[in-house]
Amino acid sequence: MIAGLPLLLLLAVLVAVGAAGRQLHRYPGGWKFAFGGAYSAARHDLDNARKALSTLEHAARWELSGAQNAARKADSAHRREVRRTEEELARLREPGRGGYRTEIRDLSLYEHVLVASGTDDWSGDIQLPLHETSIRADHSEWESHVYLTGPDGRRYLLSYPQAELAEEYVRRFVLDVQNAIARDKAFQRDRPALIKETGAELRRLRGDAAGPAEAARRLEEVTARQGGDPRIPQARQELDAAQTRWQALTGRRPR
Repeated sequence: MIAGLPLLLLLAVLVAVGAAGRQLHRYPGGWKFAFGGAYSAARHDLDNARKALSTLEHAARWELSGAQNAARKADSAHRREVRRTEEELARLREPGRGGYRTEIRDLSLYEHVLVASGTDDWSGDIQLPLHETSIRADHSEWESHVYLTGPDGRRYLLSYPQAELAEEYVRRFVLDVQNAIARDKAFQRDRPALIKETGAELRRLRGDAAGPAEAARRLEEVTARQGGDPRIPQARQELDAAQTRWQALTGRRPR
């Protein structure tokens, strides 16, 4: 503790010097004007003028910032909702593969499509729309066989030796595909109505900007009211007068 005492004293001196420097900066003109009791009323006069202006400016900035943030948020929320609805409408019109679900060798299941990779029966990949595809499987002691029928009636066979892929995994995959087929059939059945509803919602959103308009109107109101508010200019004049009085007293003009 004794060894650390000089450091503590140094820190205390630095803090005191810093505080004195701030005081001299706030009340320029010399030590007696910054600290002397005879000039406390003059310092108080300057402080009151500074505080009055600072309070009004802070309140104005806070109100204006709140109105600006509200306008930005309202506009951003409206744009985000329009964009989300546009994306949903585009997805309904062109579903594509949809999201990835699961796979086994040579077969990959997506939300709307079953992708089969090339085998000896065909070259390249084929994409089978789920709502127009059927799948079944049978199993022997040595192999599992998966049968696919596509929209054109063409049939495909894929075989999986038990040593490479256990029967339970094939059964689970076929069940996943059959459930996905049921879901996609319901989706395709409802898709025209969903496109119509989503298109109507998009038109409504594009034509209805009440939220952003109200927030923008509020911002304009706050801006106009603050622009015509005489209190801040008056407080600046009063601070200028207080600074002039201090300058007349000390020969130095405070900020």
